[in-house]
Amino acid sequence: MTARLALVGAPGAGKSTVAGELAARWECDRLDTDEMYEQRYGQTVADAVVEDEAGFRAHEQDVVVDALSRPGAVVAVGSGAVTDPEVQKALAAIRVVWLEVGLVDAARRTGLSGARPLSMGNVRGQLHDMLKARAELYGSLADITIATDGRVAAEVADEIVVWEAS
Repeated sequence: MTARLALVGAPGAGKSTVAGELAARWECDRLDTDEMYEQRYGQTVADAVVEDEAGFRAHEQDVVVDALSRPGAVVAVGSGAVTDPEVQKALAAIRVVWLEVGLVDAARRTGLSGARPLSMGNVRGQLHDMLKARAELYGSLADITIATDGRVAAEVADEIVVWEAS
């Protein structure tokens, strides 16, 4: 058995929020792989990436593949997990929605729209580069792409419900 649906996309796309909306409507489990990682390993994803990104990615793979194997769940997949071949293989077995977000909304939703200390570098530029670099991968994994800019979770969920029923 597998999950009912996986949501992929960049940070700030709305994966966690839309997953919650869908899970409530469908009366199923909502699984957020970043939250699952934090519960399992007792460390935030941000801290794990800074401390040992390679180690984090290995553990993340296990968490995501486990979540995608849960029957009937709606899974919000961590944004970088899709780069892993085993995660890609697991995603191929279920319906995948790419929640596409532009730089302005992604920056606003992730808290990167304000002033930043110089020591952090060009964080918005890094986000822009990540959005651009992963777009092709997200698109290749997805059965449908839904833009989330300027939309609330309920609107996005409505579109997914209609698509999923077809």
